[in-house]
Amino acid sequence: MNIKKLTNAFRDLSVTNVFIYVGDAIRADLLPEHFGKQDTVIRAIASSTHSPASFASLVTGCYPPTHGVRSFNDRLPDDITRLFDVPGVDNRFMNSIFAYATEYHGNDTDPIHSVLNTDPVTERSPFDGLEPPFITMERGPGGHAPYGDHTGTAVEYFESKGSDRQAIEVDYERSVELDIEWFNARVDELDELGYLEDTLVVYTSDHGELLGEGGTLGHNDPMRPELVYVPTVFRHPDLPNGDVTETSFHHVDIFPTVLTALNYDTDQYQYDGLAPKEALSDKPRPCFWENQFLPDRLPGLSGMLKYNGVWNSTGGRVWTDTSRVDRYAVLIGKLFRSSKRRYMRRHLGSCIAAYWSRERTFGTPSFDREEAKKTIEQAIQNERSGRRTELSNEEMERLRDLGYLN
Repeated sequence: MNIKKLTNAFRDLSVTNVFIYVGDAIRADLLPEHFGKQDTVIRAIASSTHSPASFASLVTGCYPPTHGVRSFNDRLPDDITRLFDVPGVDNRFMNSIFAYATEYHGNDTDPIHSVLNTDPVTERSPFDGLEPPFITMERGPGGHAPYGDHTGTAVEYFESKGSDRQAIEVDYERSVELDIEWFNARVDELDELGYLEDTLVVYTSDHGELLGEGGTLGHNDPMRPELVYVPTVFRHPDLPNGDVTETSFHHVDIFPTVLTALNYDTDQYQYDGLAPKEALSDKPRPCFWENQFLPDRLPGLSGMLKYNGVWNSTGGRVWTDTSRVDRYAVLIGKLFRSSKRRYMRRHLGSCIAAYWSRERTFGTPSFDREEAKKTIEQAIQNERSGRRTELSNEEMERLRDLGYLN
């Protein structure tokens, strides 16, 4: 698609409502070919390969260092504006990640609500009771484990599948198809309510998923393109259809895109993103990931993995400041305790290579190492810490169910 054509279309776009659907753990390269044929499809760069940081960026337009959320124990500071704080519109955040397993999980509260400072809703739809104008976001099941039609937990799924990569890939693709069906049902609801033509619909994801790359599964491992690149699909009658491959759209661009589509003056808001109505470019954009895997009280170990990456449409550069001792300690812990250990042990060489490397280049990024480092330095100029919270036993159990904890 011609970038100038797309920029002009967004510049002229004016809507009353916005619906953002975030399918969890959807890889850009495994979006079904039939999906998005009549839409604008952009391969986007995730702010993080960890859900809490990515969702915080989606709702604030800020990079993780700016909003301070790095884990499920962090909460967005009160002085950062969220999409849900935009005046003059009704708003809602709905978490449907357990949509296919409600009987198993019941109505348990997911920790993502704590991260975003939102309360769980009792409505069965993101649109029930809303009146235009509105902004609503839904976190859907996406391609998050457990994959396919498995109704147990992610841990139980990986324990049962072991090292059968082909079966895992088939199940993952089934999950993506189910997620698209769920999303399409939401769009049908908008149509039935008579809101569709006045609504900008966005389908995206918080991060990708590993299906054997780097010798492991899921998304709690060193940064790779399969984790960073996510689909972003825009649907509205006034937008052109086709794939956009030569630009680096980013999670933080969603916030200003929504504001400009609703005709808000963006000068009164602070954010790191760019709206598509401005000149789209392929400049390098950052991605951050850190997670605690081992108790920090272990002598000589932090128990932490931390990676920085810079990406554009052609590739990325990734590096870590985590010591090799820490990286290998985490890997050893996973080889003995993780629900994915059988797969990792069978592909031990790939695991060791992934955790050994301090710096890696993927694809053919059109920027050098110095520009990548400068991009990260600029992104962390206003670095801050989010508000730390203690998760309840129920919230910790939800994280275990989703495979974030073992």
